Order: sequence, then C-alpha cells, then structure tokens
Amino acid sequence: MGSGNDGSQSWLPPAPQMLPLGHGNIFPPGGRHPVSTSLPTWDSVIGQSRKEKWVYDKLEWAYPRFYINKPVRDLAGAVARRLNIADPNTSCMLFSSTNARKCATSLREASPDPENESESDIIHFCTPADPDIGVGPWGWASFSAVVMPSESWNKAMAFWRDTGSGLSTRHAEFCLEVLHYLGSESSNKEFCAGAPRKGNRHSLPQSLALVEAAEAAETSLDGVKSILARIATSEQPGQPTVSPDDVFLYPTGMNAIFSLSENLLQLDGDSRVAAFGWLYPETVEVLRAGWGKVLAYRFGTEREYNHLEESLESGKRIKALFCEIPSNITLYTPDLRRIRALADKYGFIVACDNTVAGYHDIDALPYVDVMISSLTKSFSGASNVTGGGLVLNPGSRYHSTLRKLLNDNYEKTYFPLDVAQLQTNCQSTAWRVNKCNKNTLPLVDLFASHPTVAAVHHPSTEPTSHLYKSLMRKDGGYGNLLSVVFHNPRSAEHFYNILDTCKGSSFGTNFTLAVPYVQLANFWNQDKVVKYGVPRHIIRISVGLEEGEELVEVVARALEGVVEFEARPVHGVERSLCTEGNVSGGSMCKEEHISN
Repeated sequence: MGSGNDGSQSWLPPAPQMLPLGHGNIFPPGGRHPVSTSLPTWDSVIGQSRKEKWVYDKLEWAYPRFYINKPVRDLAGAVARRLNIADPNTSCMLFSSTNARKCATSLREASPDPENESESDIIHFCTPADPDIGVGPWGWASFSAVVMPSESWNKAMAFWRDTGSGLSTRHAEFCLEVLHYLGSESSNKEFCAGAPRKGNRHSLPQSLALVEAAEAAETSLDGVKSILARIATSEQPGQPTVSPDDVFLYPTGMNAIFSLSENLLQLDGDSRVAAFGWLYPETVEVLRAGWGKVLAYRFGTEREYNHLEESLESGKRIKALFCEIPSNITLYTPDLRRIRALADKYGFIVACDNTVAGYHDIDALPYVDVMISSLTKSFSGASNVTGGGLVLNPGSRYHSTLRKLLNDNYEKTYFPLDVAQLQTNCQSTAWRVNKCNKNTLPLVDLFASHPTVAAVHHPSTEPTSHLYKSLMRKDGGYGNLLSVVFHNPRSAEHFYNILDTCKGSSFGTNFTLAVPYVQLANFWNQDKVVKYGVPRHIIRISVGLEEGEELVEVVARALEGVVEFEARPVHGVERSLCTEGNVSGGSMCKEEHISN
C-alpha cells in the first residue's frame, strides 16, 4: 500500500478498511501462524477491523466503498499539490459536486461547533468555457474535493462508506489524466485558479481519446437499464412489463439505498421508517442518519409481524419499510405477501433489497414498490466494477409518485466507463447464477451432515424456505450464499484458516469467497448481534463457478482438518475471540462506526 505520488502522504486515509479478495500472505506478528497458506486468516480479519499496521502493510487493492484505492489516492495527491497544501493535518475526499456538499454538511453537523463554516472547504474542478476544447463530454472531468482537518477523516470515511458516493477508481484515473486542463472554484478564494494548461483538440490527443471513450460509453447506461427492466419483469400473469424508465442506476448499491431514503424523506406525511428482518449494517446506518429513529424488527418472526400489525392498527404510521430477500447473513426470507397486505392497508412504501437472491432466481417485484440491488455482486461477478440498481414496480400505487420524485432528484454520477464494464460483465449473468446455484446445494448438504457444524443457513434450509420457494422463478434457484456456525468457536477459526478458497468480504463473485462475517461487519458490537441469531463465529461463504466436485473436495478437506483439530489435546489456555470477546495484540479500542 503506497502513498501515491510524491507529496500526497498527508492526503491518504489513516487506515484501509477492507481485505483483498483472494489469497494473500498476511501473518500475525508473532503468536499463532496459520496452518496452511490459505490466507487471509481469522487473525488478519481481526487485525483489519482493528486497523493494525501488519495488515495494512499487505493491503493493496480492495472493495472501493470501504477503501481508498490507489487511483483515488493519486488524484487526491495531485489535488494537494495543485492547491499548494502541505499541511500533514489536512485531508481531502473526492466526490461529484452534490455529494461533496452532502459530505461537508455531514461533517459540519457532526462538529462540536456546527456554526463553524471553516471546518471544511469544497473545491470544484471543472473545464473552463474554452471554445477550442468544448465542454460537452468533458463534463465527466468535473469533480469536487472536500478539504478537512485530518481529525474529521473517520467521519468523512463513514459518509463515503455508508452512502457509496465516492469517486470510483476509473473516474479518478480519468480526472487525473485531464486535471491540468481543469480550473478550480471555491468559496475560499485561496483555492480558486484557472487551468494550468491551455489546450485544443489537437494538442491533447491522449486526453481527448479518453474523453471520447467516456462519451461513447454513455450509451451503456440505456443498455444496462434495458437488461434490468427485462429480468425484473414478473413472470406472473397480468403483471405489467417493467420499462427502462422504471430503472435508475447508481455508482453502488449503497448509493441506490441512500438516494431512495433521501427521496422518501421528501414525501409528505409520517417521517418514520421500519427495518424488517436482519439488514445489512450500512443500510441501517443510512436509515438512521436520514430518519433519526428506525423501527427495527430484527428477527423477522411471526411475533414481530404481529407486533408491527398491532402498532399500525393502534394508529402508528410509517412512511416506508425496508427489508432484504433473503437476509444477508441469516438467509431468512420475509413474508412479502403479508408485508404487502399491511402496506396496502396502512399506506406505506415497501422497499426491498434483493442483492442476495437477484432477479434470475426470484420474482418478488409484484409485492414491493421498489426493488434495490447491488449490481457489484452476481449481476457483475467479475469484481472489477461497482454498481447499484433501483427498479420501480410499474403496478405500484406509488409508481408515478416515486418515478417523478426520483427523476426530479436524479444526479448523473455513474461514470460511463464503469457502466460499460458492467454491461460487458452482465451478459453472462443468467448462466453464472445457474452454475453457482448448482454448486451450492452439495455444499449445504455437506455442512448440514457434518458433526462439527451446529447450523448451516441457506434459503433452502431455513424455516422460511417455503416463502422463498413461493417467489422462485420457474428456472430459479436458492442462490449461492450460505453461512455456517460450528459447535466450537475455535473450530470456526481453524476451518477458516485452512479453507483453500479466496477470502474477502464481498459475495456473488465468480470465485468462491469466504469471510468471518461478524468479525468484519459487526466487529465493534459483536456482543450485541449475538442475541439476534448472528453469532460471533459465523462464516459466510459465497459459492463461485469452480468445478462442483472440486469445491466439495476443498470444503471436505477443511472439515477433515477441523475433526483432527478437535481431536488434539489442549495444552494451556488458548485465546478464543468467539468465546471470550477479546482479541490478540492488545485491548479493544474505541471505534466510531457502530453497525446495526
């Protein structure tokens, strides 16, 4: 992990926040070493969550919503030199113009002195009105930098992570290439300047070629929207066809959720929102940030359905209910038909995240008003681009209201070269989903029958499997995501360490991927999540496109290793994160981000 260009050191984040996808060589300093070369290990995941240097030194590229990758760091360094700021106590973060203002506002609201307008500056970089260059496609070269005291970095990073609105790596590379031809504007006159270089269409051929490539790629937006509209359309008789105009694309799935939440807040009426079932932690953070209080029904049980219904009958009102199908990590399926009936009776909007199941496996759009997806996952699969999609149900009573609201507030921030890559990747989605589905079921059976395993969670094995099956398309399946809980927490650590697959925090990738979910997503409040059926040592596995028999052999070997591990005599006292709640390498330190 480098510091980017010379002079950019003060603009780097204080710590990365994501493990690399795939094998690495991350060893704990002293203490235990992994028993195989299948790394990262359980300890390295803990080290990453605790921001330990021995992990950071091995980290190069990672999920861009959690980590500032090198192209973005390089652009930040160039911005620092351009603005002649060498103060090591100053940092910046890069966004589109609107999101930069939102980030600065969030920092100001979190400041001890919210009236202090000098806490952060926004510098907008844009193409001068130069007739020799022409603005047109050069609009994608525009971006904004939020300049802040380094002490505000963690709060800014929380905004970057939870809203998914930061500049992408491709977009940063593009802006860095043309930065010399951009002027800067700011309310702080110190940062206002013309473009360092003048040019015309003949003097900057390399930059012009990149600009023209971005312009040509803009057609990909309509292509991806058409594909999403087609696969989201219901198979059920009498259901209307989804139009591409009902589809909205965003740079990330979290940005789609953030944008929807912000738009719903503009509607008249009750300002309360409900979260039904166990939701992805950042989704809850976004809802809390916008709505204040979230009515949480984390178990998604019959008792909670009844409680929600009784509350509505008593006169309490909500504007919207958010849920996932199935839930990311418990793999429970909500009763969308019952939720739909309540929504119709009491007038709230149902927003569902189907990232885990996707449109190829389930047909759930008729029961929700808006469906949200992270297109980074199975829709793309290749782990080389992010994206988010929002699809309106054309049969919803709120269809026209939501479409107008989203259109009126939509900002075109999804970089065309990212969309073009997504369009290329998604051509094989149906084949990949079917292959991964077939690879997953034997692994579910293997885990479920193994004596060291306490529980295996998968939409096909949960008590709500009948609800999932009732929504399944005729050629659909149960998905490629499962989670495993061992009887012995130390066995979970050992299994993860010796499992010969890629390790990382995403899912829906073309390769099999495993992660100790709570240690990464809920590390700082793992004591709290246990009571909701999410134990500290749960392992999430996303099954990929490898040969099915080979995958079974790899998992079986790791399970055999667990049996051997449990048969060993225990000498002395061994640390167990899962049973003691502490970690190696020092005492637990305070962390700003508390999830769910």
